[in-house]
Amino acid sequence: MSKMKSCIGFIALFYISLLFPDNLNFYLEDNKTSSFILFHEGKIKVEKEFLVKEPSDFYKIASEGNVDGRSLEDVASIQKSIVSLLIGIAQQKGYLDINDSVSSHLGRWTKLKKNEEQKIKIIHLLAMNSGLDKSLSYVSAPGSTWFYNTKAYSQLIFVLEKVTNNDINSLSKEWLFNVIGMNETYWQIRSSKWSGNASRYGLVTTARDLLELGMFVLNGGEKGDLHVIEDIDFFDESFMSSQNQNLAYGYLWWLNNSATHIDVYSQKLKNVNLVAEAPEDAIFALGAANRILAIVPSKDLIMVRLGDFPKDSNFQSNIWLKF
Repeated sequence: MSKMKSCIGFIALFYISLLFPDNLNFYLEDNKTSSFILFHEGKIKVEKEFLVKEPSDFYKIASEGNVDGRSLEDVASIQKSIVSLLIGIAQQKGYLDINDSVSSHLGRWTKLKKNEEQKIKIIHLLAMNSGLDKSLSYVSAPGSTWFYNTKAYSQLIFVLEKVTNNDINSLSKEWLFNVIGMNETYWQIRSSKWSGNASRYGLVTTARDLLELGMFVLNGGEKGDLHVIEDIDFFDESFMSSQNQNLAYGYLWWLNNSATHIDVYSQKLKNVNLVAEAPEDAIFALGAANRILAIVPSKDLIMVRLGDFPKDSNFQSNIWLKF
């Protein structure tokens, strides 16, 4: 009965947003949104572009202008979820296995002794439990501790380039972007203005292209009749808890079906779902400044939000109360 009430409430809120769109528009614009898309049951129900007023220094660095009126941005850590898909494709093509040692492809890449470094596998970088700190020094045994480590994650891009003898932009376009219709998306080397802990590469895209990505995931890794992701085991595992330290994290995708999650900034365990107001089966690709790609299979729903840091400190959850 409680699930039925929740479903009815969600549907009611959804249609209220269609009847009173100004409420949603004001909230989005007031919270420095640049692009917003709400996709439901096969159709775009809401699509809005806004001018970000008084942008932060971060947003000035991340913004890459626009294409046909759509905001073009380096979407920060949303890139991680795309790299997860690329690793899955690389595995199905035989270039690597996620249980390979990272050093078997890169050689020496950490500050660890060689025998300790060899224990870190690709799967540990996907699950964020490599046991390394941000300087790639030893903290704990691989697989024992969850720590959100962009420096360690970014080695996956170098692995992809090394095993394919191709650059990340070219192989992404060949394997994924051109195939699923992400025609406005590309990788670029970031300027020195980005933090030293950031990935060397930035993923630049639009809300429309992220919607294409969301539809691709919603369709089980297929684009029309084309099975882009043939390694279904990897694909399914990407959206399951990848380790037992942070149950809200898959293979570089965030999950909402756990009653606990580890906060990225405090590294403390919180006894609440990742996004309290979102459906439990929601999965997320998330980036700094509350860039959001949310996919809700049970509702046949996708939400995309780009922009600057919102005024509402709980925007990631409260936005779900607006539709």
